[in-house]
Amino acid sequence: MTSPLSTVSMVLELLSWIGIAVGAALLIAGYARRVAFSGWVKAIAVIVPAHEGEGRLFRWLGVDGHLYELPADTAETAHLAIGDDVELSVNPRRPEQARTDEAHIEGRTLRRVGWLFLGIGIAAVALSFVLLFVE
Repeated sequence: MTSPLSTVSMVLELLSWIGIAVGAALLIAGYARRVAFSGWVKAIAVIVPAHEGEGRLFRWLGVDGHLYELPADTAETAHLAIGDDVELSVNPRRPEQARTDEAHIEGRTLRRVGWLFLGIGIAAVALSFVLLFVE
């Protein structure tokens, strides 16, 4: 029969392995997404009516001098009227890609959850060392 301390020690070791491995993987993925979206530039777009008359479009001038447009039928643009200006984040490598939120926040949730898992893993390692001296 195992003692309660050995059971706690096994649980802490499991938490440390899972916390550190999953936390590191999530941090790598989160920072990789942040780097991938870090070069996006700001552009001012105007809301215009769609060609068919149904819906609305974002229309902006790219850094290459071409005019681009995307549908503006999202929940975050529902309150805007035709002719309103909107600040977009635009991918400079593919200027037809744009988003209304900040591009640098991409991967934020992955990074936060990764730091949480990594903290749990490190705390479990520290408690495992404490249990070595208690037994």
